[in-house]
Amino acid sequence: MEIDINGNTFILLPQKAIYWKQEKTLLIGDLHLGKVMHFRKEGIAVPSAAAETNFARLDELLAGSPTERIIFLGDLFHNQYNSEWERFTKWRSENPSVEMIIVPGNHDILPDHLFTKNKIDIRKKEFTTGNFLFTHHPKEIIPASVHSFCGHVHPVIRIYSRGRQSLKLPCFVMEEQQTILPSFGVFTGGYCMDTKSGRSIYGIANDNIFKVGQREMNQVDY
Repeated sequence: MEIDINGNTFILLPQKAIYWKQEKTLLIGDLHLGKVMHFRKEGIAVPSAAAETNFARLDELLAGSPTERIIFLGDLFHNQYNSEWERFTKWRSENPSVEMIIVPGNHDILPDHLFTKNKIDIRKKEFTTGNFLFTHHPKEIIPASVHSFCGHVHPVIRIYSRGRQSLKLPCFVMEEQQTILPSFGVFTGGYCMDTKSGRSIYGIANDNIFKVGQREMNQVDY
């Protein structure tokens, strides 16, 4: 689904990322790489293959559109160093021509040299280019004419069938000056969002992106 923001085209993708057409740039939030291995280390039986799904989806994104840059909107890596960072290092080496920028999130506690060694440009707190701003946490105050993209929230929506059965789906949340991306990682939770004035919600169901209104969130037929 294509959205026009400040005269630029942003494509909402079912892989839970956004493609900035004019800049050939992917926006990706909250991968939380390392989380699967972190939980396995703590004795929680998460299948190790789940970690590989993230990299398969990253490859799918790069194969689907000409990409010169990736902006990671924080929480690239979940916690302390583990073997998933080595897997990420391998993936980075397989894509040397793609510029990569990270605005670190609250979970990005790895030392800076691990990012710079992998040619990832670190922008503390925020990254600005033109009239677009990229952060990890949502901004409460955004300069006029600027649009901000962020993560952190892991937005989801809950929709209901007539039988009152419900389903939670990841979503993009778009307001007049801010867009919140869903969590890219396969092993993350979510915060349920609601509609309000000036807010558009775009749900993700398999390979489909659909705009959600209050009626759909109260009752949806399947």
